[in-house]
Amino acid sequence: MTDHQAFGKRVQFYRGRRRLSQRQLGELLHRTEDWVYRVESGRIPVNNVKMLMDLADALRVHLEDLQGAPSLLEDHGDDKGSVPAIRAALLADRGCAHRRLTADGARTSQRPALAL
Repeated sequence: MTDHQAFGKRVQFYRGRRRLSQRQLGELLHRTEDWVYRVESGRIPVNNVKMLMDLADALRVHLEDLQGAPSLLEDHGDDKGSVPAIRAALLADRGCAHRRLTADGARTSQRPALAL
């Protein structure tokens, strides 16, 4: 699948989510129904920044979503060890942690020092 086709599929998905016909989307953009069809089918690219922004506005999505920018939520890395460290750091900043994790994952019973 080319980049134009993938972009077109995203346009089609978001248009469907808004329950707009190709004609209705075209009218919002001052374009023809055929133009929307050609964009969705990957036959023509949308390279104009203003048109990309207008398209995202008409579809009520962020430009990054329309362009298929990577999302931090899609990270499937194996970082299981970082979760306890992040939790401990967040709790320590709030002064809530009675038991803290050390860098190697061991628990300690000392309270974090309060900065004055």
